[in-house]
Amino acid sequence: MPEEGIVPKAIVEGPPTRRCPILLRQTSFKALEEAVSFPEVDGSSRSGSHTARFGEIEQRGIALTPKGRALYDRLLNEARERCRPAADGSNAAEYEAALAEAFRGFPDDWNAIRRHGLGYFSYSLTAEGQRRGGIDMDLEAAIDAGLVRFDPIVYEDFLPVSAAGIFQSNLGDDATQEFVASPNQKMFERDLGAAVLDEFAHYAGTMRASLERCLRGGLAAAAVE
Repeated sequence: MPEEGIVPKAIVEGPPTRRCPILLRQTSFKALEEAVSFPEVDGSSRSGSHTARFGEIEQRGIALTPKGRALYDRLLNEARERCRPAADGSNAAEYEAALAEAFRGFPDDWNAIRRHGLGYFSYSLTAEGQRRGGIDMDLEAAIDAGLVRFDPIVYEDFLPVSAAGIFQSNLGDDATQEFVASPNQKMFERDLGAAVLDEFAHYAGTMRASLERCLRGGLAAAAVE
């Protein structure tokens, strides 16, 4: 893309590169400045340009629980307190180093993420578990015995700070990343005409359903808690 004159964004938004991806990493190619003709009232046209179309690239990781999301937000804030990314990319390497250092506080192992209750997982029976027709023991014991496997549930939403960084990258190199959160869900739902899905409840429900397919009796509810 750069060889075709399409300039990439200076930094990748979201968490740093990890063995176990979390939430969403995204970057983009800046919007092209394209020629456009604006019609005048007298029937003539005036030449101009606009920057509206840009390409976005995403890498999606595991959906985080409220506990995991709180840890993510805290570590991201710590990184940005150490180094605020400049719009022109002049301190990109410094910011990436600060991000990597801050996120050492977030486990980078699937089982550790699961055991600490930081992410949502989908559980399924292994071949041996299927042969037994399900399990009636403690979940951890079943995993240790090779009867149940777990796989990360992919995050399917967007991150406000990351999305803001993507759009702000098209405002020019003088822009700075200063974001103030002012959500108003009730007003949004009123204008939308429908209730907004609770992402945590959605992912928790997906995980609970997968456990119920594996476990017998009341063990699924206990495992989710």
